[in-house]
Amino acid sequence: MMRIGIGALVLGLTVITGCTSPAYKNAVYARAKTLQASPEYLLGEGDVVTIRLLGAGEDPDSTITDTVRPDGNVSFPGHGDIKVTGKSVEQVRSELKSGFKDSLGLKSPRVYVAANSFGSKNVTVLGEVTRPGRYPYRGQMRVADLLGLAIGTAPTAARNWALLFREVDGATKVYHVHLKDFFFRADFSTNFYVRPGDTLWVPMHGFAQVANSIRKVLMPIAAIAESVGLGTAAVSFFVPAPGETAVR
Repeated sequence: MMRIGIGALVLGLTVITGCTSPAYKNAVYARAKTLQASPEYLLGEGDVVTIRLLGAGEDPDSTITDTVRPDGNVSFPGHGDIKVTGKSVEQVRSELKSGFKDSLGLKSPRVYVAANSFGSKNVTVLGEVTRPGRYPYRGQMRVADLLGLAIGTAPTAARNWALLFREVDGATKVYHVHLKDFFFRADFSTNFYVRPGDTLWVPMHGFAQVANSIRKVLMPIAAIAESVGLGTAAVSFFVPAPGETAVR
């Protein structure tokens, strides 16, 4: 589970309040260059894997579709347990081409391996989105896919100041994401590939923050006013009812 520390959050806020020059954006893109490459998915507990021995005809023992167990294995008839956790699909396929020669007595086995669903990994979307939460990682996902899962941004979102948090070697990396550019400039430079465990945070824009702060101040005042008998008159002073005029 990803834990965003105070230091990472401060760094994120620094990015938000920092420079917005073209040079700054170019530097951001350069630092995040590796995020443009599609990550290699590594299998884990809860993933559903299909392994098929090609050319075996209708033999029911030539294909399995199974969920990776807590011990990291799936089982294949005649071969036994296959360790798949922490390996890519291609790694598993390559190992089985060699392993099936011994266990199944095949001279040149042809093996098909696929991950059908990804139950072991999650990604998270927080902040000013319609449906924040944690979602299953599906493989080959980008930032725009996370927005789709979260049903888009809220009207209060600062869409060009979103941040992508990622754990790398025990440290939290923070990457600036320009969501607004996706839709208004067709600029997908920061439509990064996401990896299991990533968190996308969409902050509230400045005007919404001010309005929210004012609301937090006024609500207790209105409650106190009502408790001492001012009631509707006090509330209408701050928020006129339909057809009324605010007291000046």
